This record gives sequence, C-alpha cells and structure tokens, in this order.
Amino acid sequence: MVRYVPKKPLWSHQERGLDLLRGQEAFALLMAMRTGKTPLTLADFGRLELSGDASDLLVIAPAGVYETWNTAFDEHLSEDLRRRLRTFTYSSSDRGKRTRAAELDAFMYYDGPRALLMNVESFSGTDRARDLALAFSYGRRSYGVVDESTRIKGPDAARAQFVVDEVGPRLDYRRILSGLPTPRSPLDAYMQFKFLDEDILGFKSFYGMRARYGVMAKMPVNRIVYDGPNNAPRRMQRATVVGYRDVEEVHRLISPYSYRVLLEDCYDLPPKMYSFRDVEWHPKQRRIYESLRDNAIAELDDQHHVTVQQVLTQMLRLHQVVCGHTVDDESGEVYEVPEYRTRELLDLLEEHDGKTVIWCAYDYNIHAVSKAIAEHFGEPVARFWGGNRKTREEEERMFQTNPRCRHMVATAAAGSMGRQWSVADLTVYFGNTQKLEDRSQSEERTQLFEKSRSSGYVDLRIPGTVDDRYIRTLRNRMDLAAVVTGDSYREWLI
Repeated sequence: MVRYVPKKPLWSHQERGLDLLRGQEAFALLMAMRTGKTPLTLADFGRLELSGDASDLLVIAPAGVYETWNTAFDEHLSEDLRRRLRTFTYSSSDRGKRTRAAELDAFMYYDGPRALLMNVESFSGTDRARDLALAFSYGRRSYGVVDESTRIKGPDAARAQFVVDEVGPRLDYRRILSGLPTPRSPLDAYMQFKFLDEDILGFKSFYGMRARYGVMAKMPVNRIVYDGPNNAPRRMQRATVVGYRDVEEVHRLISPYSYRVLLEDCYDLPPKMYSFRDVEWHPKQRRIYESLRDNAIAELDDQHHVTVQQVLTQMLRLHQVVCGHTVDDESGEVYEVPEYRTRELLDLLEEHDGKTVIWCAYDYNIHAVSKAIAEHFGEPVARFWGGNRKTREEEERMFQTNPRCRHMVATAAAGSMGRQWSVADLTVYFGNTQKLEDRSQSEERTQLFEKSRSSGYVDLRIPGTVDDRYIRTLRNRMDLAAVVTGDSYREWLI
C-alpha cells in the first residue's frame, strides 16, 4: 500500500504564499491542483476584508469549476466572515425567474461583504452577464479572481477581451490561478498577465509580445486572391508562429509576480503507473483509416507549403476513425465506424474492482461508451460533459457516493478542471485530445494525497496509428501543436 507522504506541510506553503501576497495588487498563484491555491486565495481575501481593504470577491471560472467555490467558502473562510458573507452564483438559465431576480437585487444592495461567482463562458455572448460583472466591480473595494486562467489566454476571444480590458481595471486586487499557465506556448501568458497588470510583461499588445518572442514565417492559407499580373490567382499568406526564442526572459518577467508550487513540492508521490491496452482493427475501420490517411498525404503533397494546422486537422480526422466515427466535412453529420475499442474497454473494466474515470475526446463517444457500460454491467453510469450541464453535478455526487456507480465517463473540456474524483484509482483514456492541458489536468482528477492506492493510467490505442503519436507526445508533457511541424507531416500521419 502506497501513501502520499507530506514532504513539507501545506501550511508552510500557505504561509509563504500569504507573505508573497501581502501588499500585492496583482499576483499569480501558479499552483498545481491540491497544493492549496483556493484556500490561500480565500485567506488572502479574508485578511484584506478584515483590514477594510476589500469588501467584495468576484470569482470568474470555467463552467465546471465556478460553483465549487461555494463549498470552498464553507471549508476555508473564518466562521465570522462566512456568517457575514452574502454569495450569489450566476446562471444564464435564471433569466426571467422572479425569485432569482429578487435574490440578485437583495445581493447587490447588501451592505456587508459579498461574493459573486460567474462562469467565464457567460461573457462570450450575453450582455446580462457582462453588465452584472461591471456593476458588481464598481464603487466598492473589490478583489477579483480568474480561476483556471488559461481560459482567458486567447487574445482574439471576446470573453478574454472583456475580462482583461473591462473587468480587470475596475478591480482593486487581481489574482489569476492556474496549475499550467502556458500550456501551448509562452505567448499564452500575455492575456493572463495583462489582466493582472499590463506593465508586468511590458507590451501594449499581444502582437508586440509575439514579435519579441515568436519566430515568424509566412505560410499559405486556404484562400485564393486574384491580384497578380493579368489577375493571376495567388494563394494568400499569413504570418505564423513556427517557434519561440528567449523564453527564459518571460519567466524572469513574471517571476516577481507569481508563486509556483508543484504537487511534488508538497508530497512524496508514487510514480504514476502508465500502461497501454492495444486494440485490434475492425476490417472496415482499417480500410476507412488507410483511405483517409492516403488521401491526406496526397492532398498535402500537392501543396507548396504545409501548415501545422493542416497537419493537426488531418490527424484529428484519423483519430476520430480510430475512436469509432467520422464526420462529413460539408454536412457535419457523424457516421459510425465499426470498432473493437469499446469491447476492449469493457474487458479492461471487468478486470478492475474499483471505480474508474473514462476520458473521451469526442461527444459522440460519451453516448456510445456510457450506454455500453450501463448495458454490460447493469449499473448506473455517471457522465460529465457539455451535453448534461443540468444533471452532471448530481451525477458526480452519485459517482462519489453510490457504490453501485463505479464509472464516470467525461470529456476533458468539461471535467478536467476543478473536479475531485479521487474515489477512482483507475483512469482510462478512450481517446486523447490534442491539448497537453487536457491531459495534464485530467490526470490530476484521481490524485489525492490521502489515498492509500496509487492511480493507474491506461491508454487505449491501435498500434501504428495517430493514437501512438498522441499518447507519446502527451505523456512526454509536450503539446502536439508545439511539436508538429508542417514539413514533417509524413512522420505524424504514417
């Protein structure tokens, strides 16, 4: 029996963090899951509230995370502050509900300390959510937190621009929380640290930072213009990042404004137990895969320049086939591809007597896999994905508390952040996404230092396919988009 043994008590990291936060208007807690970034944040807010320097707390987090802060309030705030604090959890589905409207009015006019929880996705297309965030952060001393702050890393995303440019300047204290702040490139730091303070990195725009740290090249895009001699057709080109330079300088710039803690800094963790489960081809599936692969190579061979995005798109199509479906590019219709992957998964689950988290890369597989497990074992199956937002919290509770519910089927987009599924000691990847962040975060869901059993991680794969490329790259803690190059597309597809 292996136990996670504390190397350095968590309270010592908390004390160190509180010392660093003292007097800081802007700061980043770059702390891995279970190292205490939420308790540390609330301790910091509690200290400022007690001294009269802050009265309101605004928490912006992904849809699968922001509601968990209510539990954190109960667990980590002082009894006095918890008694005085008024909270409101925003939901876009509350529109038109009189009881919720009355509750919100009472909350907004409350004289004592307040905490507003909002999901970052709500800022993408609704003025109601934006108006509430702006009204809440105006007129009183406010403390703002962006949890899982990589969700605002996109400089062209409307929600990121709103949080960074509109909400950030209204907050007296600003914090970002993330275990992996730059999952794809050092440029991911720009919007997150601009939310804190534009002067930290010292660039007035994302493109200024890109020019400094990005290695650029002109790459063709799928658009033809007619502006050559005699109106001859020409493929347009776009400046594209093909590499990075002076990355250490970015770390030096953010270091005075951030606190980095890894799980291994706090505990002597047993090594993660990785293994493969090889899956046989279905004959029809193999024919479809090889045809798609050969057509993809022929299509790329015909082009003068091949971009990384084009290679990733072809890899995605091939990966969908090995996971049991394909998507029509024009209609968007999904077609089933015969596969033995689900059968192999059921055989694997038969051999395990505990609880298991199964990660799927595509919504299509959520339906098929959960149905197959329920029929095979005759037991309830929990699901956590974008399609069951109204029921997934209850299904999560069922997974955590009901001995008969032994399987959680989830997508990384919905469940890889802020969830605590340590009742399971086996994690199975029915399919991986192309994102390192999804893999890193999803692996942490079943880890907990009080557990007496180490966690196992099993990747289902068809050897010799893009499955191997995905798994090898992600296990080595590299992001596919960062290591695939346009001119080496054959080694990724073959």
